[in-house]
Parts: sequence; structure tokens; C-alpha cells
Amino acid sequence: MSTLLDWTKALQNADGDEELLIELAGVFIDECPEMMRQARAAIDGRNARELQRTAHSLKGSAHLFAASEAGAAAFRLEEMGAEGNFRDVEDGWNLLRFEIDGLLGELIARVGDRKSDEAKDTQNS
Repeated sequence: MSTLLDWTKALQNADGDEELLIELAGVFIDECPEMMRQARAAIDGRNARELQRTAHSLKGSAHLFAASEAGAAAFRLEEMGAEGNFRDVEDGWNLLRFEIDGLLGELIARVGDRKSDEAKDTQNS
């Protein structure tokens, strides 16, 4: 069992609707690289407000998928943005990137085939 996310808890977070959870996972897989790019740009530009906003969005997604470590890493950067404190931001960024990469890998492994199957079903209809 993965420690990067808890699918059972994530399913509870989606009111037991696995189809919805798979759809949300697909959206996150598609949009996460852009959110990470925005977070990195906020760090590079020392834009505390944008870092707080982007990290908050990443934290919400991590919590949806019951990915506690990714959520904690995002929360750490969110707090740095809220405080305008960039002192340890590179450590926070590296941890977030590690956790989000792991979460994305787990989600792709879990729903990637299902999304492919759904696309094939749609093409065959």
C-alpha cells in the first residue's frame, strides 16, 4: 500500500464516487505541472502572495487525495508566502517537488490505465 496517498480516504473525500475521484485525479495530473511552474516562478520572483495562493491550491489537491506529506509540504510553502519569509524556501520547494512528483506518479499508476480505457471506449462508441 502506498504511503503517498490513501485512495480509500480520497474516495471518502469524493463522497464515495470513484468516477468523480478518477476525473479529479485526471484534472490534477493535467494541471499540476502548471501549478508547480507558478510556485517556482513565485519563489524566483519573491512574490509571497502568489506563492501563498499557489501552495494553497496544491495543498487542497493533496488533501483531496489524502496525500498528507504532499499537503504538509505545500502548507509549509503556503506559510512562507503568508509570512513573506523566503529564508528556507529552497528546502521547502525541494520537499514539495519530491512529494508532488511521488503523488503524481501514484495517481498516474492508479488512474492512467482507466483514463486510457475510457478514451478507447469513447472512440469505439
